[in-house]
Amino acid sequence: MSLTLFSGLHSANAFTLIDSENVSVSATVAGSAAPGGGNTISGNLGLPSTGVNFSGEAYPHARVVLMREGVQVAETIAASDATFSLTLPENYDRNILYTLFAVDTAGNKSLLINYPIAIHNGFFTSVSGIRFAPTITIDKVEAREGDYLTVSGFAVPGRSMEATVSGDAPVTFGLSSDPNGSYSIHIPLAGLPQGNYVVYVKYASDTRISKLIKFIIGDVNIYSIESIENIPGDCNADRIVNLVDFSVMAFWYGKPNPPACVDTNHDGKINLVDFSVLAFYWTG
Repeated sequence: MSLTLFSGLHSANAFTLIDSENVSVSATVAGSAAPGGGNTISGNLGLPSTGVNFSGEAYPHARVVLMREGVQVAETIAASDATFSLTLPENYDRNILYTLFAVDTAGNKSLLINYPIAIHNGFFTSVSGIRFAPTITIDKVEAREGDYLTVSGFAVPGRSMEATVSGDAPVTFGLSSDPNGSYSIHIPLAGLPQGNYVVYVKYASDTRISKLIKFIIGDVNIYSIESIENIPGDCNADRIVNLVDFSVMAFWYGKPNPPACVDTNHDGKINLVDFSVLAFYWTG
């Protein structure tokens, strides 16, 4: 997305540019009233005389980060309904590239959104209607032919969404985010031949898509490290605690700086306590 607030702002009290994805960019002279419309923020609301405001929807309680020409300059936490608003004072005339991204409560990062904007002294600029595409994770990097792929992440609460598996013949599934903004769908892979695929999600009413995540349909299930449950002692991330994990723990017995997966009580050493925890979670 590329939006520019043109230098002709000096000749009028307000200017609004609306792009094809319902993002509105507007500016008003400091201290003046906005002529109609609710998308323009005027300078008489206690805001900086020169600055920029970004507002829209991310994910519930997500961290929304603003960068100016690649350097982080501000951040805020989205509300429980996923809305956010972030204001940055400015004090000079120049073209500036602003970049925003959001991080959901599970630590998943959105795609970057860029806004090149011309900032002018005495004008307060508002960019409203921003909506980040949903975040996305998958449970397997390789899924056994005929099995399921679990796709999950965060979005605006209560929104209709679509998940698409892209291959020779793309397949799309409908789903919805829950009241907390999370979503999860088990996509059946029956009928899809072995090979390389890409999966992504989007809002049903939006053209913007999430990150594209590659996976393979093959002969075995290989779980994604990002989705592995934190099972104490499961050092090879196969969701099974057995002799393989026991051997790893035994190797680190009495040695300094053991990995977190075997240091089950996080005391910096491997002893009988860690073996007891391993035994508790033992699956064989």
